[in-house]
Amino acid sequence: MVDTWQPSPSNNVISAQKLADFSVFITNQEEAKQAIKGLVSEDIKLIESLINAPQSAWIKAIEGFSVEQVKNLCVFFTVGEMEFSSWAFGSKNPTIYFIKQLKVAKTPLEKDFIHWLKKQTDNRYIPYGAAL
Repeated sequence: MVDTWQPSPSNNVISAQKLADFSVFITNQEEAKQAIKGLVSEDIKLIESLINAPQSAWIKAIEGFSVEQVKNLCVFFTVGEMEFSSWAFGSKNPTIYFIKQLKVAKTPLEKDFIHWLKKQTDNRYIPYGAAL
């Protein structure tokens, strides 16, 4: 009998409470890198386990979040991807999904913030995702 690999079902469920906790973790853009470095290993591993979570799971998890909370999560995942090599989201960085969701909700982020995000990363997909 040949076993086949099955993706972890937990990748489809993201804790809204945990994301809310992460959004509070970022108090301002200037101190984001320092704050990210203070993450406990359990949280770092949790994020690693969510790298391939589908966009729908991320969007469901932020339902009801304020624009400020979503903005903080954008900082969290953008800066975190640069700080931890194991967070190599690439085109699946939740920041991309969050920015798209805010645009759909007619609450796009300010251009200055988008420029700041782009300066924090070498991920060519941030902020808007793949070209096609």
